[in-house]
Amino acid sequence: MKLAASPTSVDLVPLGERLRLISYFRAAAIAVLLAAWILLPTSRGIEFGALAGVSLGYFALMAAIEWYWSHSGRRARFIFGIFAMSDALFIGWATYGQAGLDTPVRSLILLQIITICLLASFRTGIKLALFSAWLLLGAVYVQEAGILNTLGGEVAAFGGDDYRGLAVDITVYFLVAIATTAFAAVNERELRRRRYDLEALAQFALKLDQAETPGQVATSLLDAVADIYDCEPSLVVRKDGDHGIRVVAARGIPSTGAPVPLSAVPVVSRAMESDQTRLVARRGEETDALLARFAPTANVAVMPLHGHHGAAAGALLLEQPARRGSRIEKRIIGMLEQFTSHASLALENANLLAEVRALAITDPLTGLANRRHLDNVLERSTSQVRRGNGTLALMMIDIDHFKNLNDTHGHQMGDEMLRRVARALEVDLRAGDLAARYGGEEFSIVMPGSRAEEVLDAGERLRRSIAALDGPVPVTVSIGVAWAPEHGLSRDDLVRNADAALYRAKEGGRNRVEMAAPPMKLADAS
Repeated sequence: MKLAASPTSVDLVPLGERLRLISYFRAAAIAVLLAAWILLPTSRGIEFGALAGVSLGYFALMAAIEWYWSHSGRRARFIFGIFAMSDALFIGWATYGQAGLDTPVRSLILLQIITICLLASFRTGIKLALFSAWLLLGAVYVQEAGILNTLGGEVAAFGGDDYRGLAVDITVYFLVAIATTAFAAVNERELRRRRYDLEALAQFALKLDQAETPGQVATSLLDAVADIYDCEPSLVVRKDGDHGIRVVAARGIPSTGAPVPLSAVPVVSRAMESDQTRLVARRGEETDALLARFAPTANVAVMPLHGHHGAAAGALLLEQPARRGSRIEKRIIGMLEQFTSHASLALENANLLAEVRALAITDPLTGLANRRHLDNVLERSTSQVRRGNGTLALMMIDIDHFKNLNDTHGHQMGDEMLRRVARALEVDLRAGDLAARYGGEEFSIVMPGSRAEEVLDAGERLRRSIAALDGPVPVTVSIGVAWAPEHGLSRDDLVRNADAALYRAKEGGRNRVEMAAPPMKLADAS
């Protein structure tokens, strides 16, 4: 799950809003200049009318240019630099033009440099400091040469005390620009990181909405922490009963689905019991079967995954991406904990959904597939056979004398007998076969890709294994077998022929296997 923008490419504030903030600063600077002329007699280097007229005229001109820029549809960023340099020229004239180098409002230049560094870009702030220094040095040069009037009525000569004071001011300009740039860069980088983290978390939440199974949720979590924070290899584990833990998904590390005893994973168990993230920097004498799958020198974080009742139901194990010997950043730990919090809820929902789906297709007494699921599987399987994709066999299995067993030993014994037969059916299944409870004491087995001889042999093995079951009451079964395409190409035809074969097995003395009779051909009928 890759993000479209990196943490350093997110534009936090639109350009139009930044220009609006610059205009607020411009208005405040003009108000300060006019107030200084009124309150400080030493700042009256020019007439108030001239200062007010030029200031208000300049403000109106800049406002008009900004309005035109915002409504013209053009979004050229160089307009920001033009505004900054124009403001510097105006402030330089309005400050040093009033009282020369000793003007009490020269700090407005520093404020403008800080404002531009924060609102524009750090490079623009440095350029502004250089431009302001050039303006002052140029003004001193031209007035010393007699080209312009003296600044504030005073003559500033190169090499004098005033010039050294001017040099100090220029140095301060650059120091302020550099300091503001450095400190603001730290804050802005942190803001960009936080926004990037939030966008990553939002995208992860959207991806979780598309995950339906616990495995898909766990894989989405591992993909997210690997792609966003480069945390790989990693594992997601879940409790398997009260005494075991099972790997749900793995990335960059070999893993098996076999449960691991809780006693073999003491570090992971303690992290889940304490409900706190545990950072394992060094492996001690205590061994952990899950941590042993990571590199011996790796720093591993163990983060609990919570269930609906708040107790830890699993954990995320991941290796930090940092250099050997360093720690995972607290920011990354905090974000990973938020990722695991979202994933925990999604995992619980996926588990509940899986349970509901299992209940919808499972017989509650025997744990086998129910009649509805059997019909759906038969429909799909016969459809494939009709298209010429392989063969299909169906067994119909009936417990012999089941009514007498119920009448003699009670329904509880009958239910136990159904469960014992169901377990025997599951033991003899091949990969891809489906055992189902057809109804009452009848069961079915769907065997895709089987030949007729294989099905008869499988039926005989199943009959013998059920007859050999230990229990207080002996049990036998009768089995009828139908084979597609020989005995039909539809679900109903296959069931009807297998049921007919089962009836013949009953009529033939029970505890036997019968294959459905071949279909009658037209020549035979005549």
